[in-house]
Amino acid sequence: METLVNAGYGVDVICLRHKGQKGKETIDGVNIYRMSVEHKRLGLLRYLTEYSAFFVLATLKLWSGHLRKRYAVIEVNNMPDILVFTTLFPKMLGARVILYVFDPMPEYLAFKHRLRSNHPAINIVRWCERASAAYADQVIVTANSVKRMLESRGTRGSKISIVLNVPDEGIFCPDASFKDVREDGNFRVMTHGSILQNYGIQTIIKAVPILIGRIPKLEVLIVGEGEYLDELRTLAHDLAIEDYVKFTGYIPHEKIPSMISQADVGVVSVLNDPMLPTKLFEYLAMAKPVVIADQPAMKEYFDSSSMAFYQPDNEHDLARCILELHGNPQKRAVLAERAKEAYEKYRWSTMKDEYLRVFEKST
Repeated sequence: METLVNAGYGVDVICLRHKGQKGKETIDGVNIYRMSVEHKRLGLLRYLTEYSAFFVLATLKLWSGHLRKRYAVIEVNNMPDILVFTTLFPKMLGARVILYVFDPMPEYLAFKHRLRSNHPAINIVRWCERASAAYADQVIVTANSVKRMLESRGTRGSKISIVLNVPDEGIFCPDASFKDVREDGNFRVMTHGSILQNYGIQTIIKAVPILIGRIPKLEVLIVGEGEYLDELRTLAHDLAIEDYVKFTGYIPHEKIPSMISQADVGVVSVLNDPMLPTKLFEYLAMAKPVVIADQPAMKEYFDSSSMAFYQPDNEHDLARCILELHGNPQKRAVLAERAKEAYEKYRWSTMKDEYLRVFEKST
């Protein structure tokens, strides 16, 4: 949002409200309006209730705001895709609409609920995605693979732009100064972000018993919160590895860079995801070596010279990669340096130009 402000746009954000947050405030020139719907990730019924409540409240807020300010462009971030229809009234009065697809809903829900790709429920979600993309004036996706996916479902390629979801370079950078220097001698493996089943953190936990005997001072740091957290805690308890695995729960975003700076290795363990996770770029921006699940989307942008790939959902192969990096500090340094070099062309300083072009095309 700061990119838009710096480019001269006036920016309003309508979003969920978390406990303790103000309903309205202005941060760095961005007006934030938080709807009184708290996101709890407690199952399908809760999802539907949250989405419905937010849809209604966001629609009313957006419409009233448009009457006062006459928005030129409205960006809607999924999930769900149908949130784009909250813009109906402003669009009828001339506003242009951008749909930003951070997660492809059909694939996400099919994996989450173990449904086949042609299941009636997934077909409905796929139809909603297609209708939402058709309604929007422009569509932004975060990987080449997702663009191809939307094109295969009928969305015109000419209206789709690719903007990788890379971090703020002012916060995530290897030259940032952190006072808390580690002196415990532990080998720290870290992953962070939303705790969801399809992010494969369970693979990391299953790898810990394999690593304990080989890395006596192993420390696995799992940062974040989400609907799969209780299952992961139970798994760590059942494997009797609670002394090696630390769950931090929610951590403010601005504190994540300091935690990354103290890690030896970052792990990206997605099981089935055509997207490029933001955490990947945050590790790269912080010049940390990465162990990552071998997914096609990852291989489009990076190769084995810049990060260590392992077979998805295979704790033994993940353990192999971690052990290799633990025993070879030079390789860790080389991977970090080569990944940083590969990352140069994807930095936000480059991506923001593509992002702003989407808005320029819409005004």
